[in-house]
Amino acid sequence: MNTGNGNSRRRYRFAQWTLAAMPAMAVRHFGKCLTCGERSADTADPDDAQVWCLKHAGLTHHSGYELSAFQYFNATMTDCEADPHATLTEVR
Repeated sequence: MNTGNGNSRRRYRFAQWTLAAMPAMAVRHFGKCLTCGERSADTADPDDAQVWCLKHAGLTHHSGYELSAFQYFNATMTDCEADPHATLTEVR
């Protein structure tokens, strides 16, 4: 709603959000070369990421690697208006 002076009215309410791991998505792993930035495909098997690093080292003689694991999550809003630690969400 526009009040005519460029300001609009907004209503706010407190809402709490929660994260839950996506059940169909396993933890994923990948290896990354710190010298050239090339990285392996992500995989459910951490050994595959490590083997990629070793093969890359054998081919390039690069010696620095990062092994990472990540997981996908869904964010859902829960109804917790009384929670003083909840985040402020704009309602239009």
